[in-house]
Amino acid sequence: MKRWLLLLMALSHAVAAQSSWGGGVDPLHMWNAHIVFSETHTLHFQLEVLADQDLPGGKSIAILNGDERFPLTYRGYDKSREVWIWDFPFQASFALMDDDHKGGDFIKTETGEHFPFTAEPASVYEGDAPVLHKRFPEDDFGSTRFNSPTHPLAERYDLRLSAGQDNEVHAVGEFYTDVTSGEIRGSILTQTGDYRYLAGNRYGNRVWLSTFDGIHSYTFCMDISADGHVAGTHYSGATYREDFTGIPNADASLDNPYNITSALVPGLDITLPDYATGVAVQIRTGQGRVTLVQVMGSWCPNCLDESAFFKELAESHDGLDIYALAFERSDNREVAKPAIARVATYLDLPYPILFAGKAERGAVEKVLPIENFISYPTYLLYDRQGKLVEVHAGFSGPATSGWKAYSEGMHMTLQQLLEPQL
Repeated sequence: MKRWLLLLMALSHAVAAQSSWGGGVDPLHMWNAHIVFSETHTLHFQLEVLADQDLPGGKSIAILNGDERFPLTYRGYDKSREVWIWDFPFQASFALMDDDHKGGDFIKTETGEHFPFTAEPASVYEGDAPVLHKRFPEDDFGSTRFNSPTHPLAERYDLRLSAGQDNEVHAVGEFYTDVTSGEIRGSILTQTGDYRYLAGNRYGNRVWLSTFDGIHSYTFCMDISADGHVAGTHYSGATYREDFTGIPNADASLDNPYNITSALVPGLDITLPDYATGVAVQIRTGQGRVTLVQVMGSWCPNCLDESAFFKELAESHDGLDIYALAFERSDNREVAKPAIARVATYLDLPYPILFAGKAERGAVEKVLPIENFISYPTYLLYDRQGKLVEVHAGFSGPATSGWKAYSEGMHMTLQQLLEPQL
């Protein structure tokens, strides 16, 4: 019996090409997949599987999260285990798929943990017409309790994650129903970043949403009450869970990300090694170039979304210098190098990535003259004269409602900074 091994190399919520499956993916090529982490948490997600003998491996495979299409890369066939290996661009995790029974094991390579994995076509024929099965199956969640008349799902909520606990976090929930697929989509934003592309469906007054990138697995289950309030549970991976509550609020917002982290000096002059070669690279502002310094990590999902955007900025604005400072799981550059390289290669980043040390409390402040650092990613922007223009903490990416305004504003700011000097 032959098997497909989907080895997902992901230490983050990685960035991928985005396209609406409602308009860009044939439902007949979609698969519903499930990983059983525990008796109380089964992760549900979707795959696109296309046969193409001209491609390595004879097919293409991508994970689908709402508007996101997240492609895997064929690595090769492992004769010893009779498996085909598919890679995410990031750090270890993933799955063993049985070619005959569409199942196997999800394997966390870092810990050696195995979890049952299954997948089946999302669309089946009933007579002459294909019927698309939902991301979350009704058999699991369709009890009479949740088949009552539905209360409206608001477009925006004030949320409290870990509600009532010492570690309570303020968040904003954004949700909408895709008119093509009927799928509920959206994201949940916190001060440090968003939960990226959430997708799912509802049964009565219960809503299920999830996202999966190969290593980060998030499920949100919430009930809508008659007064519009929501309450539910957030599951992450094999063991983590937290309760959350929320109230509809069209004006729900977070703190201004430009007013959180601040620089202690107006300019910057630091030297760090290139992550790949170890060659010292100096970042010195005020040399007639606009400079953007990104604090990131290859393990950080929002950092990868931001890196994809910064690639766009680098390719769109002559005279802009971008430097990424990578804070990693290890303080050894050689140990951290493969993880950074996978990200740099996958995103084809055109700007330098410098190794800044281990991602731990106080590490960033030892490298950069800043205070009140709260989030990977964070960026610092300097003008041609070396004057600090802004510091931005966190990142809310393409899955959020504010993305268009943010991205257009960033382009406009750079255009103004790069205007020819008289």
